[in-house]
Amino acid sequence: MKAKKNWKNIKAYFQGNIRHWLYYHFHHRFIREHIKEQYVFRTRVMRKSCYDNGTCDECGCVTTNLQFANKACDGKCYPHMMNKEAWEWYKTAKTYKDALGQITS
Repeated sequence: MKAKKNWKNIKAYFQGNIRHWLYYHFHHRFIREHIKEQYVFRTRVMRKSCYDNGTCDECGCVTTNLQFANKACDGKCYPHMMNKEAWEWYKTAKTYKDALGQITS
């Protein structure tokens, strides 16, 4: 399924691709730490089929570029990109630990 062409998805496409490019071409220097951590978290909890195929099963966007965008996964794999304070709180929450526990076990 392809995502609808609306402002939210167009913005997410560009945001994800620009952040992905910066992350891999400038050795992470221009991406804030809480964004990098959420990117790693998102790539770990996303559907294995999306990761393996290189595109999201729900919207068709390129992974792992999509994981850098602020929007939440259309397939409910991960929440929207959080600000630094919300991310620090989320890392202490049970849902975060449960999600990581599912992929490490």
